[in-house]
Amino acid sequence: MADEQGLTLADGEFARKKTGGAVISLLANVGPDGRGFTAKETAPSNPELGDVYLADGTNWDPNNAGSPDLVAYDSGGGWKSIVVL
Repeated sequence: MADEQGLTLADGEFARKKTGGAVISLLANVGPDGRGFTAKETAPSNPELGDVYLADGTNWDPNNAGSPDLVAYDSGGGWKSIVVL
């Protein structure tokens, strides 16, 4: 298997790296009570595929939600709402 730069990786290593990045992103954005996200007023400067943040919906409103919005960075270079039911 090859990564984004065409480098060969051992089976599963690529998936572990991608999963690890998503987990680190989630843990870095958990609120002070450990149960929710802290709303961000600005987009992160170097987001990576799968990063998840809570946009405050006022200063940072990537999807014009007009209220706080849980968003993930997608492969097209934009933010997509995460629908939570």
